[in-house]
Amino acid sequence: MSDILIKNARIVDGTGSPWFAGSIIVSGDKIEEIIPGQLTGERNNKQLNEKKFDRVIEADSRVLAPGFIDIHTHSDLKLLTDGRAASKISQGVTTEVIGNCGYSPAPVTEAGREMLEEELADYNLELSWESYPEFLDQLEKCDLAVNVVPLIGQGALRKAVAGYEDRPLTAEELNRAGELTAAALEAGARGLSTGLIYPPSSYSSTEELIELSRIVADHGGIYTSHLREEGCGLISAVGEAVRIGREAGLPVHISHHKVSDRECWGLVAGSLRILETARERGQDITCDVYPYTATSTGLPALLPDWAHEGGRPKLLERIKNQPDRNRLLDSLEEVGENRGWHSIIVSSLPGDRYTHLEGSRISEIAESWNISGSEAVLKILQDQELRAGMIGFAMCEQDLATVLTSRLSLIGSDGSALAAEGILAQGKPHPRNFGTFPRVLGRYVRERGVLKLEEAVHKMTGKTATRLGLFDRGLIRPGLAADLVLFDPDEVQDKATFTEPHQYPDGIHEVLVAGEPVINEGEQREVFPGRLLRQE
Repeated sequence: MSDILIKNARIVDGTGSPWFAGSIIVSGDKIEEIIPGQLTGERNNKQLNEKKFDRVIEADSRVLAPGFIDIHTHSDLKLLTDGRAASKISQGVTTEVIGNCGYSPAPVTEAGREMLEEELADYNLELSWESYPEFLDQLEKCDLAVNVVPLIGQGALRKAVAGYEDRPLTAEELNRAGELTAAALEAGARGLSTGLIYPPSSYSSTEELIELSRIVADHGGIYTSHLREEGCGLISAVGEAVRIGREAGLPVHISHHKVSDRECWGLVAGSLRILETARERGQDITCDVYPYTATSTGLPALLPDWAHEGGRPKLLERIKNQPDRNRLLDSLEEVGENRGWHSIIVSSLPGDRYTHLEGSRISEIAESWNISGSEAVLKILQDQELRAGMIGFAMCEQDLATVLTSRLSLIGSDGSALAAEGILAQGKPHPRNFGTFPRVLGRYVRERGVLKLEEAVHKMTGKTATRLGLFDRGLIRPGLAADLVLFDPDEVQDKATFTEPHQYPDGIHEVLVAGEPVINEGEQREVFPGRLLRQE
């Protein structure tokens, strides 16, 4: 551990308060002291002996903020692959929240083992855990450049007790799911996440979710949700989340709040009013948002729930069985009519067969194959055995701004810790993996004035830390963790695009995790001061 002086910064402390001029002393992994005002000339000489510090960083009026906390990521397996977390640390992110949208890599059961092993094989990894506590233990052994906050995915729990069966859980199965939930929370998970558009999570009733959430409440955890509907059914889906929080008695956080159906743009104004009303009645509820109008998920998500029952083998059978295939084509025709196949890009196609199609639109692929967009989707899914990712342009800027400016919203990427080179530079992933936080600061603060700088930083730091119960970080205060980012507010900007996503941002000059410089003068060092932040 070393002592560092960061001189003459514009300190944006994470509270939302106006910036102030000052310097800070970092000792070991903590912020030791804040010195207000400019350290220049005689005052500097009288107050500090710079020679006693291992390093002096001249901020030159750049912005010094707490390290950014990404409340919504899918870095679970990526961090096992490469703990540098290059696409996140380069943005100023010092803490990642994993286990979102109902997905977590544990507990492992036969229903999901094969696909998990295939995904791990893409990264030259082998499955070395079964239970959720074992997964956390495995993650804790890894070298990590960022801190990690774990959630337990409800989809993984349901898969463990009932596979991909579309039916209510039996009393015995619900009891077993509760035991697995409690075990995950006792191992350090900070809450339960749901992905209610994804089977088997989508097969769950509200009552089932309430029962599991009561266990989470008993452990002081949080309920986060990818809602059951993000189109024209948004209002009822938000109502379900509110009901779960109210009846289970725990905080609720809505993931990537948006409307992804052109016909229903504008509904977020009403959904946010529902959240505000719930808060007025004493319910703790918030949401997060990413600064793009395109979504990203697996291509199989375009298929209806009934097709997924029984898991991958059954879904592949239905794609090949002509009567089922005809039903799937009818369903996909509706998708194509509503969204347009030109609005969906194929982002990842693991294996060697179709890598040349990564980054292509479904309409382009269909034309090259001389088939319909619906047939193209099924051909890709069949030939790839469902292993395909997609990006969909589905939201509008006005809705994005509405959620971004809500006092209830936080910033989350909904992305993963990737890299611009090596094994984590595959495909054409969503640019949010590389650009979320600088994009907010560059596009929505500096260029468009949608947010004030202090407000944006608050949504990335102090407000998020409070939401997660991380009271030892997220603010610049003596005694708190020295997770810090120094950036130039006039230069900070995302560079990743949908055609060239593997690009690190500009304007992030220094990033410290636990007092250790991980980004030094814009370059990443091979140091790993991050740790697993278990719920205690």
